[in-house]
Amino acid sequence: MPTPDINSEDYYKVLGVERSAADSEIAKAYKKLALKYHPDKNPDNKEKAEEDFKKITEAYEILHDAEKRKNYDQFGKAGIQGGAGGGAGGVSFAEADEIFKAFFGGNNPFSMFGFDDDDMGMPGMGGMGGMFGGKGMGGNPRVVFRNGGGGMGGMPGMGGMGGMPGMGGMGGMPGMGGGGFPFDMSGMGGMGGMGGMGKGAGRSSRPAPAWAMPAGTAVVVHGLEKAAEHNQKPGKVLGWDESKSRYEVEVDNGDTTLSLRPQNLSQPVSVKVVGIESQPELNGKPAQIVSFDKSRGLYTVRLKEKLAGGRDVLGMKPANIILPKGTRVVVVNLGKEEFNGQMAQITEVDEAAARYQVSCQNGKAIKIKYENVFAEADSEKSISHSE
Repeated sequence: MPTPDINSEDYYKVLGVERSAADSEIAKAYKKLALKYHPDKNPDNKEKAEEDFKKITEAYEILHDAEKRKNYDQFGKAGIQGGAGGGAGGVSFAEADEIFKAFFGGNNPFSMFGFDDDDMGMPGMGGMGGMFGGKGMGGNPRVVFRNGGGGMGGMPGMGGMGGMPGMGGMGGMPGMGGGGFPFDMSGMGGMGGMGGMGKGAGRSSRPAPAWAMPAGTAVVVHGLEKAAEHNQKPGKVLGWDESKSRYEVEVDNGDTTLSLRPQNLSQPVSVKVVGIESQPELNGKPAQIVSFDKSRGLYTVRLKEKLAGGRDVLGMKPANIILPKGTRVVVVNLGKEEFNGQMAQITEVDEAAARYQVSCQNGKAIKIKYENVFAEADSEKSISHSE
C-alpha cells in the first residue's frame, strides 16, 4: 500500500491507497489518518493538524461516495466542484469534524485510549489476573462473546470462572447451542461460566418493556471506548436485560454478541426535516439518523438525496426532524422533572401541533414537543421498571 502524502493533489495519494482500493480500504485509511492528525490529538501543533485533517477528510468524502469517486476518476477535481466543501476551497474544519464524528458514531473516539468508563460487559468482574499469560488489568472490563466451533459449548469454570452457566437466562446449559465460548475478555475474575451464548443458545423469552427496543430492532453501535473496533457496526437487538439496564446486541452477522448500554446504540430511523427557516428547501426532505451528539444537542443525519452541491450529511436540532411512530426515545428538558430522563416510545405524531405522544417508562402518556426527546435511551438517567 502506498505511503500517504497529505500534501498531494491526488486524493488517492492523500489517503495512501491504490486507485483500485475497495471502500473498506478507503475507510480504514481515513480512520487511521484522521485519528492521527485530528487537532484534538495534536494540541501542540493544532493549526497545522487542522489543515492536514481537512485534506484527509476532503479526500475521504470524495472517495467513499461512489458517484463522487466516479466523477473524480473521470474528470479529476473539476468533476466534483461544488462537492466536498466547494471544490478548490476544500472542506471547512466544521464540515470535516461533522464527517469525522459521523464516521465514529457522533462521539469522541479519542476516549478509546483511556480506561475511565465501562462500555460493555458486566460490572464487578474483577481483573484479568494473567489469563492466557496476559498482564493483569483491574476494573471495568469489557466482554465480547464470539461463537465457537461446533460443540465447544459453554465450558463454565474455566480458569477459576465457575458458576452460573446461562447468564441470567440468556444462555442454555453449558455446551448447548454449538457455540458460546467467551473470548476476548478484558476482565475474567469472578465472572462465572457463560455457556451457550452462541447461535442457537437458549435466550429469555420475556418480552422487552414497551419503552425499550424490541428484539429484532436494527441499531448502530457507537461511542464505545475500550472496544472501538465495534463502533459504526450495524447490529440487531436480541433482548433487553432489565437487571443490568443493557441491551444484548448481535453484530458481525451473528458472530459476536455485545452487552451494551442504551446510549451506545442509535436507531438508524428515517426522519423528515422540518422547520428550517434559513434553508426552506430542506423542509420535507427525508433523511436517516447517523448519530446524536448530546454535548451539542445535534443529530447527524444523511439526506436521502444529495443537495445541489453534492453534500448529504447535515447537523440537525431535534426540533427540526420528525421521528417516526414507534421510535424509542429519552425525554429531556421538560418543566416536570419526573419525566426527564425517562425512556419512552413514540406512540403518535401530531405534525399540525408539532408534538409527539409518548408512552413513558413510568407508565404515563404525555404530549411533548419535538425538541423534548432524542432517539437514544440513556440508562444512567432512566428509572427502574417494575411489572
